[in-house]
Amino acid sequence: MSKKAFFLILLLLIISGLANAQTSEVVTSDESARCLNCHNSRQKKLVESWEKSKHARNRVGCYECHKADPGDSAAKNGHFGFSVQLPVSPLRCASCHPNQYESFASSSHALAYETIRNAEIASVAPALFESSCAICHGNELKMSNGKPARHKWPNHGIGRINTDGSRGNCVACHSHHEYELAVARSAETCGRCHRGQTGPALESWRASRHGSNWNLAKVHTDFNSTRLIPSDQPLTYPDCFVCHIAATGKNENDSTHNPGERISWKLAAFKSTHHENWGPRRLKMQSVCRSCHGNSQVDLFYRRFDASVMEINRLVARAAEGIASDSHEFEALKAAAMAAKIGAAMMSPIHIRDGFNLLREKKY
Repeated sequence: MSKKAFFLILLLLIISGLANAQTSEVVTSDESARCLNCHNSRQKKLVESWEKSKHARNRVGCYECHKADPGDSAAKNGHFGFSVQLPVSPLRCASCHPNQYESFASSSHALAYETIRNAEIASVAPALFESSCAICHGNELKMSNGKPARHKWPNHGIGRINTDGSRGNCVACHSHHEYELAVARSAETCGRCHRGQTGPALESWRASRHGSNWNLAKVHTDFNSTRLIPSDQPLTYPDCFVCHIAATGKNENDSTHNPGERISWKLAAFKSTHHENWGPRRLKMQSVCRSCHGNSQVDLFYRRFDASVMEINRLVARAAEGIASDSHEFEALKAAAMAAKIGAAMMSPIHIRDGFNLLREKKY
């Protein structure tokens, strides 16, 4: 190797090292700097995760998210001169993201705990309830002097009732400390809860033309944009985020944190009915569909989808004749109906077929 080539490589390594040193330096408030001095040695991976986040690049650090009202039961007072709390309330996030919080607060996600509050397992086996149902749905967080009551923590369920009265938990979708949009919009993130007998949305999407095309194409989406079709990116295949969260069509301000805002049928039910204001909800979803499909294709899909839901309602009602509504058999029928209806919504033929076959076994 010539001396000229050697010194050129050495110069490049020095420049690269300087660049890395500059990019790794994170500027924080004095309060957060004090937090990092201790926690960097105790929870190194947690700190490294935060350092890669957009929050870190914008001087939003430990204290900005974890500072607490001293009168809140979640507050740990006198923590090296600070009042801090372990669970971060959505109201803290709302101080910077008010529109997102308002949209989320009107969603079924925010009320997820209400749907399981009176489940039998909650009274018979509370620890199992907190380790199963409550993990997705959330719980009613009970704390005293910053310490959680028995079984109540950890809980990052999306419908958690917090000690300040707010509902929800942003990290249920956005993960801890990195808060990356790429994580929040991943179908795998949604699929942690929306799968299996409770509603096979992830499996139905994967089995559909939308999901199979998305996976086969290995689409790389601009995660820093909320637009359905970013101006500098090619057309992407639809996933959970594109259809339920991202802006509809050309209106870049029409994104939402209420995933049910565009859903017209209550599919996670024994007998499906329309949501209130189902017409405007449907128009919003159709606006998303028309980003890729023509008017006639969208209209014909919804005609067939409506007919399918009504047929499944009729079949499951006949199959359930004489079956107690609190029996395991009734729950199995409900799961079959949900699989078929969600399959119809996602255009997953195998889920429609399997749901129909389970209903047929009951000799409707």
